[in-house]
Amino acid sequence: MDRRHFLMGISGATAALAGCNSSSDESDGPEGPFADLQELPETEALLTQHRRTLDDRSFVSEEERMENPSDIGASESTAQTIRSGEAGTLVKADDIARNLSSDGRQAVWFTGTARISRITHTFNPDGIAPPYIDAETVSRIVSVAELERVDVTGDDEEVYVFEASSADEEAARELDLDVSAIDVRMEIAAAGYIRSIETELTAAEPADAEQATTTMYQYDVTELGDITVSEPDFVSDAVRIEGELSEDGSTLVLDHAGGPAVSADTELILQDANVSQPQRGASFPAAFESGDEAHVYWTAAEEPAISVDGTPSDVARDFAVPSQPEERVVFLSELPETGPKRFVVRIGQRE
Repeated sequence: MDRRHFLMGISGATAALAGCNSSSDESDGPEGPFADLQELPETEALLTQHRRTLDDRSFVSEEERMENPSDIGASESTAQTIRSGEAGTLVKADDIARNLSSDGRQAVWFTGTARISRITHTFNPDGIAPPYIDAETVSRIVSVAELERVDVTGDDEEVYVFEASSADEEAARELDLDVSAIDVRMEIAAAGYIRSIETELTAAEPADAEQATTTMYQYDVTELGDITVSEPDFVSDAVRIEGELSEDGSTLVLDHAGGPAVSADTELILQDANVSQPQRGASFPAAFESGDEAHVYWTAAEEPAISVDGTPSDVARDFAVPSQPEERVVFLSELPETGPKRFVVRIGQRE
């Protein structure tokens, strides 16, 4: 089977760790949280444990996918390699951003929760979780495949091999799929992570579609242990701007925490819960350099403005931050028309 990967929708998942004989209290034991695994855990529990295990270890993983809508049509493929160690996590992938460099891959550096992109030099202090595995794809594989344990392998640790050559018809109907062929092999390490997945699926979606799509996916944790990860050179090109809501809620307080200066007239976009338009522009009146503080606020004309000379006196209203955590918070970023989009700040309620 080719080293490829399919990306499809995700069905509901539950958190129960079905099929796992060891409890969470035993997860630090010598055999691991998936010791003597007879059946696959529920999808969410499997992926949660996979990430928890890799969060505590250094590793390298490789992931590839291909989706081919027809036998003669054009195919779409993506790939990524992740190196994660004590110094941080470096992701190289060909599907993270447009305008790829000459080597065809975009690099993104994660340290703590910060995310920095090689192409855009975006610094996001809140960051996003490094994509250790394609959760949507794995969820679909587990939900639609009739996976059964067929072997136990491994030299230094037990690895449980699950395979499937047929689909769960009820699950396929719920997902509106007509599966004509499926071949899946998964290796689950007793230590608590997915060591490899290899799958090929041919299906029509929706089920009454005239043309089926063949999608393929492969994921491997290729190294686990003493992995060296060095901070890439492009990290120094990122502008580090961090922000929070002021005590009275009237301004966004921005701190230039390092990196190049932001030139005067650099325009930002701004949005809060009371703004219906997705983009409202505000420009820096002067250069914004490392160590500087700026205040973003709303004027009486319901336009944003930026002050670099202390707290402004003509603030018209407070910022409206959504009360629900799942709603979008105040959002601030550099407009792409002015150059690389080098920073993103999302600000919620003060704790």
